[in-house]
Amino acid sequence: HAQDVKLDDITSSERNKNIIQKLRDGDSEFTSLYILDDDRNGEDDEFIVLEGDDLGWLGYFIGESKTLKLLRLSCNPPPPIGLLEGICRNRSIQSLEVKNEIADTTFLHLTPFFSNNKNLTSFTLGCDRMGSDLCAQYFLVALVKCDFLKHLCFEASVDGGQFRDDTFSNILRVLHSQSHLERLSFNEHYIGGEGYAALGNTLRLGGMGKLRVLDLISSGVNDEGLQSLVAGMRYCRNLLGLDLYGNNQITVTGLRTLSDFFQSESCRLESLNLASIGIDDEGAIILATGLTTYKPLKHLNLSQNDIGDEGIAALVSGLTIAANTSLETLRLSDNPFTIAGVRLLSILIQSERSCLKLLDLGSIRNGDNEEVAVILANALTNNTSLMNLGLGYDISEARGVTFSKLLCDTSSINNIYSSNHTLEVIGDIEYDRETTNDEVLKYLVLNRNTRCLNPIDRGLVPMCKILIHHPDLTDMKPFYK
Repeated sequence: HAQDVKLDDITSSERNKNIIQKLRDGDSEFTSLYILDDDRNGEDDEFIVLEGDDLGWLGYFIGESKTLKLLRLSCNPPPPIGLLEGICRNRSIQSLEVKNEIADTTFLHLTPFFSNNKNLTSFTLGCDRMGSDLCAQYFLVALVKCDFLKHLCFEASVDGGQFRDDTFSNILRVLHSQSHLERLSFNEHYIGGEGYAALGNTLRLGGMGKLRVLDLISSGVNDEGLQSLVAGMRYCRNLLGLDLYGNNQITVTGLRTLSDFFQSESCRLESLNLASIGIDDEGAIILATGLTTYKPLKHLNLSQNDIGDEGIAALVSGLTIAANTSLETLRLSDNPFTIAGVRLLSILIQSERSCLKLLDLGSIRNGDNEEVAVILANALTNNTSLMNLGLGYDISEARGVTFSKLLCDTSSINNIYSSNHTLEVIGDIEYDRETTNDEVLKYLVLNRNTRCLNPIDRGLVPMCKILIHHPDLTDMKPFYK
């Protein structure tokens, strides 16, 4: 009987023993399990496979679990049949990630899991190649059984992966009938021109009708491939997000295709990632042309490109002079624009129609950081939307004075009341590093914490700041009439 099994006899470590104990006891807080062949992060949910671990018993307790939501297999060699058979009995797992070597029959043994687990909504396959014809055939059979899949992701190793043309065509045939799929991701999986033509054709014919996000990260998209995709996306009315990060074969020709797409009535994109694809000033100008009449875009990532001051000028013009009032996130870090570009961006920040909540600039090339701080602080004086300002450096004492005055101008009670009470983060957003200046950090935290306490009434923030510097003030009614 399972309850009589001595866990010390079937596990190689105290951590692995505790994991099986939680599975056997039905611990409601144990919802994620990572089966690995090395110690990644030392977390309590990482089962490190070593000699002495009985994976058949591990599979049994996974099958019995009613609380497990996420399972990742990332151990080599391929998982034994006993583990796979146990997984197939589970009905609670919502996300399965297979990131290890796969044998020809791995998906044959997993097919019952895909057929019977109606809670499975996310599947990630993280291997370089599908392997043999037999492996690909069993994978397609398993994929057909995923009736309720919402997110399908193919990931490759650092060396990249590639589908055979016939395998990819067969995957698309299966996906055409996936009525629930909302996100499709190819991460560093080279697809090729014919593959993108087939994907565009699938979208054009109404396949994956509920698709909302398409991720094609470093997947060999070029101008021709992008043209094929856009031709299909014109018929994909639910598509809101497109990620083209790292596809540096896209030139101004491809960007012109995107720009034209922005100006069409069929475009619904709200999020676009064009980071690290080699966009220069000419490319930015072409993109800006399309953005001048495109309102729905909320998130735009142009970081790690080659955009200078001329390109920034075009983007600012496209996002301010035109009717765009929806953009909430703009990422521009690791571009060669100078302090002149910062001055141009300050126009965008000061626009009354600006909805920006996050602006990531990174380090400014050849820029005086104190002058950059002054320009941005002046632009943010009357801004009530920006919450995150990304700068690729810490806030020194001199810059701290500038930003401290922006957040709380203590020269008078009226000036405290009129200070910026919205900004919550100043620093390196990419590495989650805020300002190290204590005075600035104090006001940023106050802005953030007060919003969390009462997200509707922002009037509490200036009230708190006034009381900090004027604790004897008894009447604040004049400020809140």
